Amino acid sequence: MAPADATADEIHSVYDTNVHGPIRVTHPYLPLLQAADHPRVVMVSSGGSFFTVVTVPEQPVSKIHELACSSSKAALNMITVRYAQALPEIKFNVATPGEIAHRKFAATDMNNHTGRLTATEGTDSIVKLAMVDVDGPTGTFIDRLGSVAW
Repeated sequence: MAPADATADEIHSVYDTNVHGPIRVTHPYLPLLQAADHPRVVMVSSGGSFFTVVTVPEQPVSKIHELACSSSKAALNMITVRYAQALPEIKFNVATPGEIAHRKFAATDMNNHTGRLTATEGTDSIVKLAMVDVDGPTGTFIDRLGSVAW
């Protein structure tokens, strides 16, 4: 929804899903995660959550003028980093189903299948973080190609 057309009520449902939802799911499982041998939490965000992406004219997402998804995913990124800092025994990381440097994203129903990556390619970063070893990163953001600077 274009910024001029967006209302707080309409954006609320996106924030409820992308910001409040991960907290609702994570919080009750914290005792189980803390008791696990190698706990991991992978949040799914978007390259569109980065100021350095949405402000680059060559990035496709810079032309998608909306408020809800990009800003809620930026909030999710911060939530993930804060969990990682507060609970270092749990690997909290963020993945995007795309390639920021190559300006590619996965083709899904959400984008009318306009992405240049398959859904399977889009899950590469998510699976990688789910399989991170005990010495792996926490509080990081990756795309299909690897680590992305905050």
